[in-house]
Amino acid sequence: MRMRLYALFLLLVSFSVFGKGVKIAVVDLKKVAAESSAGKSIEEQVKKINDDSKAELSEIEGQIKSMDNTKKTSADTHKIEELQVMLYDMVREKKYAISAGYNKAITQLDKEIKQVIKELCKRKKINVVIAQDAIVYFDDSACVNITSETINELNKRNLSIKVRIEAN
Repeated sequence: MRMRLYALFLLLVSFSVFGKGVKIAVVDLKKVAAESSAGKSIEEQVKKINDDSKAELSEIEGQIKSMDNTKKTSADTHKIEELQVMLYDMVREKKYAISAGYNKAITQLDKEIKQVIKELCKRKKINVVIAQDAIVYFDDSACVNITSETINELNKRNLSIKVRIEAN
């Protein structure tokens, strides 16, 4: 992080030393991801996958509880314990698979966001874009906030980013 700030500082100083004007913009990347239609779609997909997984696992858990209520022998108890361990492993694997699918989708969204920002910069002749959460203070009159434009441009692309869950 320090190297990035140092590089940004050198960039700004070099522009001012050589007399070339610098046009700086800020963007709230979290807001772009959360408010864009592609970002919302990813969140909705993950919610549906989580809900479906919970329903599936709850059904198995209900079967185990039913067996537990009707157990008669130590073999029954042993079988129930095996099923509980299996259920625990299934939950862990599902969480991992959902997390991995979500991370891949977010990585794809991030690439698209950066491409949109790059195109906006070329069109608006912006030299530097800084993530808003990396700034303590900025003067609105000295730089442009491109968050809303980034969201609009991203939405125009009608991206379809699928959250893919790989079965084990």
